[in-house]
Amino acid sequence: MTDPSSGRSALAAYRALPSLAGWGYLIATSFGRLPVSMVPLAILTLATSATGSIAVGGVAAAATALGEAVGAPVGGALSDRWGQRRVLMIGVVVNVASAVAFVLTIGNVPDGVAVALAGLAGLSLPQVGPLSRVRWLAMSREDVSAAFAFEGVVDEVVYIIGPALVGIVAVALSPQVSLLAAAALIAVFVTQFALHRTAALVPRRDTKPDAEVVEVAEPGRARWAMAALVLGGMLAMGVFFGASQAGLTAFAQAQGMPDAGALFYAVMAVGSAVTTLAMVALPPSIGPWTRWIGAAVGMALGGVGMTLAPTVPIVLLFAVFAGAFQGPALLTLYGVAGSIVERGRAGVLMTLTGSGVVLGVGIGTAAGGAGAATGGAAVAFSLVVAASVLLALLGAVGRLVRR
Repeated sequence: MTDPSSGRSALAAYRALPSLAGWGYLIATSFGRLPVSMVPLAILTLATSATGSIAVGGVAAAATALGEAVGAPVGGALSDRWGQRRVLMIGVVVNVASAVAFVLTIGNVPDGVAVALAGLAGLSLPQVGPLSRVRWLAMSREDVSAAFAFEGVVDEVVYIIGPALVGIVAVALSPQVSLLAAAALIAVFVTQFALHRTAALVPRRDTKPDAEVVEVAEPGRARWAMAALVLGGMLAMGVFFGASQAGLTAFAQAQGMPDAGALFYAVMAVGSAVTTLAMVALPPSIGPWTRWIGAAVGMALGGVGMTLAPTVPIVLLFAVFAGAFQGPALLTLYGVAGSIVERGRAGVLMTLTGSGVVLGVGIGTAAGGAGAATGGAAVAFSLVVAASVLLALLGAVGRLVRR
């Protein structure tokens, strides 16, 4: 298996990453983003346990997600202007302080105060994943494909391990410790990521741009159109993720396996990780729009199979099939985003794409869960198909815009 764009084997492309950024960077960027998948669930678990109300826990978790969706692009824009190091360190201090305050006060303060603290925790949650992609763009354009594939696999693993870690710690120790563990990971690994030498490589946004300095990958109108398509695609990807989670959870419950939904989704993510790593070997003749549309079609076919599946083995077969295309789709969207950024503005675009996924997951989970409650898992899986079809249509429009 080779990376046709450089003539190297795919293995050599991945081996270049530690020498390019250092093992310390790979460790920091991997563990530094783990709290993103932990904090909302940890707040839900702790708030529900401390107040005895799942309603309060749900509102607090929603406030965390909304805060993250708002805070991520704001932090990205500020990092473009001030530099990643300063913004990340501010985020570390505020996030750790808000998490500790939440642990110390939950159950002893009005629910509104607890929800506000949860929102602050989400607002200040450091966006290591998007900002790491920004650094790869600054480090080496030649290695971006392998670097983004690595980032995609780390994201998949994080969203499997993070929630499981929260559950294990909450049961073995306490819900308070699960949130404090996420705060400790932020204090250690996000700080390491913020202080790493690669932060200095990212160009900042010039307040007085010079035509000779600003690099634009696309003409202005087309660039904005493609940015809108990427953000729409990320929202569709999020709906796909959220509806898949809701559908697989509902299917597991219907089969008398109420606790197996997360495991079903983990199986889906395994296929995604494998194909994401293999994407570096695709020939450049298969352009981004072909990859985008092809992956979306594969996701839709997998969704149709899950909708019609009568048994657990068959639904898992189609879940793996759909998952095999979801990773390449997300990788392609990030690649298109990286190709259209202006010098000094990568942070805001990459964090906006992340917010699109977060919002989409919220929509997909809520709509898919409500649909599954009334019509069964097939309704949630139908939303998976709809999101995939929308993603394919956006890819087709993107191809026309590019031309």
